[in-house]
Amino acid sequence: MESNIGWLLARTSFAWRAIVDRYMADIGLTQSRWIAMLHLYRQGEGCSQSELAADIGIEQPSMLRTLNHLEDAGLIERRACANDARRKTLWFTSAGRELLQEVERMVSKGRQQLLAGISKEHRAILHDCLITILDNADKLNTAAKL
Repeated sequence: MESNIGWLLARTSFAWRAIVDRYMADIGLTQSRWIAMLHLYRQGEGCSQSELAADIGIEQPSMLRTLNHLEDAGLIERRACANDARRKTLWFTSAGRELLQEVERMVSKGRQQLLAGISKEHRAILHDCLITILDNADKLNTAAKL
């Protein structure tokens, strides 16, 4: 059983995104765009482009293409950082905030369908287990950098 956990986590993540992608297609967003919007929301407006790319786990060129599309659509804006002219910070426009509410609604709808049949207790246990795995990974990554 334990030898399948990593494989199951990867497959679950892939399936989760595929289902949510279907909902996002209805509002005209690609996976890279809705993920960038959600991560920006969770990371907090004012984060840098490189911080957002690191949070998502993608390379800068891919992040920049996605941000260019979001900016061209009038959903985000880039602002120069007061402390570092090379650094661009990211902010939602009012249209971006409105669309973000729809994104959250669609993600919630998909989440409820994906978690159907799992009790509140089991959801809490799953949540705690995933947090523990992430914490362990962070500790291992930190130790490897030292």
